[in-house]
Amino acid sequence: MKKIIAPTHVENYCNDVEGDIYFQMLKHEYGGDYSYLYKIICDCKNDKFLIYKDNHPSLFADCCSCKKRITIYDLSQYPAAIKLDKAYDLKRITDFASELYVNYEYSDEYLYEDDVEFDKNDITWARAFLKTDTGIIKILDDETV
Repeated sequence: MKKIIAPTHVENYCNDVEGDIYFQMLKHEYGGDYSYLYKIICDCKNDKFLIYKDNHPSLFADCCSCKKRITIYDLSQYPAAIKLDKAYDLKRITDFASELYVNYEYSDEYLYEDDVEFDKNDITWARAFLKTDTGIIKILDDETV
């Protein structure tokens, strides 16, 4: 079993799904030594979500089966990021149940600096993608530092 390297708020929902052609395509394009690609699957084994986003940007996925809300991206969760105190309204960005893929990138700084330790919450970049009838749509592309 492959080790999941993702922020703690989402790691339990991150799955490496080798048989999925969209996953393979995204992994080929965005995966790397410090860049990890996953498909989001809820505890209830469902992989269809309604997606909500605000202008921080924050991204949340509501499971279409059990209704659990999963935080996909929230700047308050990342040590190097700054989240404004301003409240933004969440807007549903999908009218249909969608499969969701995420990509979290990390700096390699911990390899070269003695005083820096690897922290799986210290992401430098995040992307999220929806699977639609016509292919993949990027819904998040944000640098955290």
